Amino acid sequence: MTFVVAGENFTTAQTELLQEMVAAEGSANFVPKDQADQIWILIAGFLVFFMHAGFSMLEAGSVRAKNAVNIMFKNVMTLCIGAVSYFLIGWGLAYGPNGGGFIASGDFALTETDNTGNHGWFFQFAFCATAATIVSGALAGRVVLGGYFIVACVMTIWIYPIVSHWVWGNGFLSAFVDPSDRPGFLGSTDASGFVDYAGSGVVHMTGGVAALVGAKILGPRLGRFQKLESGAYGEPLPMPGHSMTLSTLGVFILWVGWYGFNCGSTLAFDGPIASKVAVTTTLSPATAALTGMLFGKFVKGHWDLVNTLNCILAGLVSITAPCSVVADGYAILIGFFGAFVYMGGSALVLKLHIDDPLDAGAVHGITGIWGCLAVGLFADDASLQDAGFAGMTSKGTQFGIQVVGVLCIFSWVVANSLVLFLTLKVLGLLRVSADVEEAGLDASEHGGAAYELDEVTKA
Repeated sequence: MTFVVAGENFTTAQTELLQEMVAAEGSANFVPKDQADQIWILIAGFLVFFMHAGFSMLEAGSVRAKNAVNIMFKNVMTLCIGAVSYFLIGWGLAYGPNGGGFIASGDFALTETDNTGNHGWFFQFAFCATAATIVSGALAGRVVLGGYFIVACVMTIWIYPIVSHWVWGNGFLSAFVDPSDRPGFLGSTDASGFVDYAGSGVVHMTGGVAALVGAKILGPRLGRFQKLESGAYGEPLPMPGHSMTLSTLGVFILWVGWYGFNCGSTLAFDGPIASKVAVTTTLSPATAALTGMLFGKFVKGHWDLVNTLNCILAGLVSITAPCSVVADGYAILIGFFGAFVYMGGSALVLKLHIDDPLDAGAVHGITGIWGCLAVGLFADDASLQDAGFAGMTSKGTQFGIQVVGVLCIFSWVVANSLVLFLTLKVLGLLRVSADVEEAGLDASEHGGAAYELDEVTKA
């Protein structure tokens, strides 16, 4: 049995004592490594779970005060719906013992997993719920609550689990299966499959693309765009959130939680790799924030807090796929370009007259694509192998594999999201009435406002 020793720099006497204790295999000063791995994954999962507090604060601060209760309620229920849905069905479709390249099956409701494997379910559930909650922000202020509950259910039962099976299970994109089982990829055992270490594509792109499709079908909030005489939408009109304090707090919580997200994806008590990931997960968002800050000052003429906060998130999303497989310094470049990818994506979303109050589609969806492609541009063979991947035959080959993976995920999410949101629209379960939207969803669906102050509740 392998043990993890608590402590370093032992004296000779201490070393001899420790060796005796190892031989005994029962000392309280030693933890079996398999149990240490489980504890590490659970702690990381707790951090990812706590990210939903960050999402709640960020989303609440980014909407009008009259919709603050509604958006926080959606975040709470996303976790609860996601937990039950993923337990009953989603986990089995993602990581069940049966099935092949497209979908898994088995172990539904953890019927085939004993307590030694439950930590894996918890960690993956926290990721699954994150993908689902990304959608909530893009639909803020005008979606039927019951309709959103259906969205959360479908995301955690079907859309997300299939993508995670493709990449992290034994699916056809996976870097962890035999190369001959990856159609269209090189059969060489020296080639990795689609590398997405912690979920730029699996989690963020999936949630962000679904958010864009949903926001487009749902339509913009009343007053978000000028209405032209032809009836078409014109230029966007300002509709800022009501609390930059909440939004800033939310981003800080998300950043802390991201260390669980990325470092925890070692899936083992592995200090060197986790430490490397902590460095890249710090440098990329910090660089993206500096880039967004300077862009706001010199292009827009002022220090733009909202843009800077979103650039932090964009830097985090950008580094999530390559966090363990690139040299530390490349995290700076990835964050720098990630900021521009986000800002360009945000401008494109507005150009298409898609109203996304959180910019979730640009932050998570478009920047998630960049994070996946950055693996092909900046990863090196040694880092891939250190992180547990097969390595690469060439950067060109790996980049091509990353492109294939992005196209597969994008196509799957768009197709399923179109069916989901168009069905809800036809059934009248997607958008609230204009009167309800104007009054605010807090008053119409939750029996009261988030704040008692008149000047705030009128916002």
